Amino acid sequence: MLLYPWHQVHWRTLQQRIAAQRLPHALLFSGQAGLGKLDFARLLAHSLLCEQVDAKGLYCGQCNSCRLFAAQTHPDFQPVQPESEGKDIVIAQIRELLDWQAKTPQYGRAKVVIIEPADRMNINAANALLKTLEEPADRALLILISDRPSSLLPTIRSRCQQLPFIAQPQAEVLPWLVGELGDENQARLLLSISAGAPLRALKLSKTDYLQRRAAFLDDFAALLNGDKEPISLAAEWLKHALPELLTLLHSWYIDMARLAVQGSAAQLEHPDLRKYLQALSERVDLAEILRRQQQLQEALQRLFGHPNPSLLLEELLLGWSNPPKKLPR
Repeated sequence: MLLYPWHQVHWRTLQQRIAAQRLPHALLFSGQAGLGKLDFARLLAHSLLCEQVDAKGLYCGQCNSCRLFAAQTHPDFQPVQPESEGKDIVIAQIRELLDWQAKTPQYGRAKVVIIEPADRMNINAANALLKTLEEPADRALLILISDRPSSLLPTIRSRCQQLPFIAQPQAEVLPWLVGELGDENQARLLLSISAGAPLRALKLSKTDYLQRRAAFLDDFAALLNGDKEPISLAAEWLKHALPELLTLLHSWYIDMARLAVQGSAAQLEHPDLRKYLQALSERVDLAEILRRQQQLQEALQRLFGHPNPSLLLEELLLGWSNPPKKLPR
């Protein structure tokens, strides 16, 4: 487990607090996906439990605690996640966590919990967690991780020390990604598409994402030109991952808004689609672009409320067809 270059500042900050014995009992790691929040949390947990960290506070990898952590059997470490994809973290999991956390560390150093994604706790689980936040156990660290911290209860956020993870300038992370991919042009494009999140860019490089994006773009143009019916297109798109699709559409509308306001000077998430998005932004009123962008943002938020995906897509697409002019492709 490595310390990524863009994590160095956060790591030094926490190491200073550890050295001063001022590490808070609860941390909230927030920020967009693809920045390595969970990797950082696991690195911190591993190092806190290590028996002989190095000068930078990183785990040794050789001691008994390190061997237990690597084998996922360390008795003083507890990850909490939904029991299956699409499920919530429920109150029974939090109650079990509270019982575990109240016990003395078996190795005498600390007990570390990682809850991820913390915004998937249902209301009962979240309220149960407040008890340990209000009355923290001795030598226990609770790490919450969330891409959507605004979805957490304000009372939970206020009881955690927040550590925001923010996308760094491309110049700061591009060398790392080029080293991973071996292709600077591909690295630049994927980093832009990923809104500066290098781990998401790396993940996309290992999939057929660019091909899927091109297919969605063809469908999108057909819808806006009136060549595809919204209901039938919604049925086709339901075969794909809805969060990825809505996020992609949202990023296109963000780029269109930038082009409408800034013109050729706009920095885009999809720079290779500039010609297409420019043509679209010139014929759609800015207010309409912003309205659709807001619709997509709301739809992404509703996804976590278990909506009817078919109705969700149909509602979005019905208002976007039959434009006055054809789109160039």
